[in-house]
Amino acid sequence: MPLPGTNTGSAPGFLTTTARLCAGTKILTEIYDSSPARAIWRFLLLTILCAIMASVVGTFVQKGVFERAGRNLDEEIGAFVVTPETISVQKEPDTPRRFKLPYITLEYYPGNTFASEDFNVGRTSDHGLVILPGGLASWASVNWKGEDLFYSTLLPASMLYASLSEEKDAGLNDVGAHWEMFSGPGFSETLKEKFAAPKAKTADKASPSGNTPAILTTGSQAARFAVSLLSAIILLTTFVRNFFEIGLIVLLVSLVQYLRASTLPKGIIFKNVLTIMVYSTFPAQIAATLFDAAGGDRYIQFQFLFVGIFFVYQLFAFRAVMKKVCPQIERKNDDFDDSDF
Repeated sequence: MPLPGTNTGSAPGFLTTTARLCAGTKILTEIYDSSPARAIWRFLLLTILCAIMASVVGTFVQKGVFERAGRNLDEEIGAFVVTPETISVQKEPDTPRRFKLPYITLEYYPGNTFASEDFNVGRTSDHGLVILPGGLASWASVNWKGEDLFYSTLLPASMLYASLSEEKDAGLNDVGAHWEMFSGPGFSETLKEKFAAPKAKTADKASPSGNTPAILTTGSQAARFAVSLLSAIILLTTFVRNFFEIGLIVLLVSLVQYLRASTLPKGIIFKNVLTIMVYSTFPAQIAATLFDAAGGDRYIQFQFLFVGIFFVYQLFAFRAVMKKVCPQIERKNDDFDDSDF
């Protein structure tokens, strides 16, 4: 139950609450008894906001690197050659390639060289592009309960060719594809079934009709497309990771705290514990997300940074709420009780 004269049960606006949570734990003494449903709704809003911020920051940080990588691709492959039937490269079109680009892996498998067990060997990246004779696939992976889930856009060569034919100057920015989700083995098998071919067209051949010219797309153009794709990938994977991983951590820690009921004062019930925990994730989620998007994952993983900040913050949050709910009575020097002996 809220104490007389406190402001518990009501909460300021979302942005005000978020700013005050990042400034300290005092606000939790005012809103610990507010609705947990409202806290969860605000957690969802913050997760969306963090995904957008991560997308902007990550794209800004990597844009220049992608441009340099595009120029390197120009030297390595010459250009991507797109016809209504196939996608290949100008230089050595029959040779499989793998390029470790910033943030993503680019894999090229001509003809029948693609084998599902060879896909992204060694887990060099959680994001990538796969080019096969019949089409292009962009993907992002999330590990959920030990299994890789792939969010992918499957783009047939005919769709890519049509898009490039309509607006050659626009590059690859508007391809009209949609995202699909696959299990780990299911994704590579789908690629093999849909896009692998027994024999790929070579770079200097046109389509069987004889009057449909191939379209050349340079590595620099592909790099600009990759930047746009990167923005969408970061947005999606950040939201999925933050929502599910942080949500699971909050639920588990809330249950652990509540099971320690003997240490909680009267009037603190599970909904209060859940509300405190949900709001305690706000500073940790913002800091860990921005650090990760700026390239900090090279030094410390998102999960470790988030858990470290969250654990410390929720300790101080609970202490602040406990002092508010059960203020310690100042003892006189001549007061004694059984605990003194």
